[in-house]
Amino acid sequence: MRRDVLTAEIQDEEARLADLEEARYVRGEFSGAAAVERYNRLSERLRGRIEGLRADLNRVPMPSADLTPMLDGLSLREAWADATNEDRRGRLSLALDRVEVSKGVRGQRLIPEQRVRIHWAAPV
Repeated sequence: MRRDVLTAEIQDEEARLADLEEARYVRGEFSGAAAVERYNRLSERLRGRIEGLRADLNRVPMPSADLTPMLDGLSLREAWADATNEDRRGRLSLALDRVEVSKGVRGQRLIPEQRVRIHWAAPV
């Protein structure tokens, strides 16, 4: 939850900085020496805030997950047997990069080994 709050704050500050840069470079709102000095102070303050928030975000520990149930073949088979088709599609989308099906001849039987190529997701 803390990570989400910090990430949202970073995005908000980055949007403010982008708006400030657009005001100066696109809309030309900061012309003259005093205005440019004001722009420099504002942008420096925003950049400092963004850097501080990023440092805070880096200090927040990443959430961890226990993957041991995913390594138990018996429980995986049971979960697969009990799953709905929608659940199965979701799980397969995690394991597959893509599936290619080559064109066949109309009226001929589909032989999957000859026409279907599965590209499994690479282990991370």
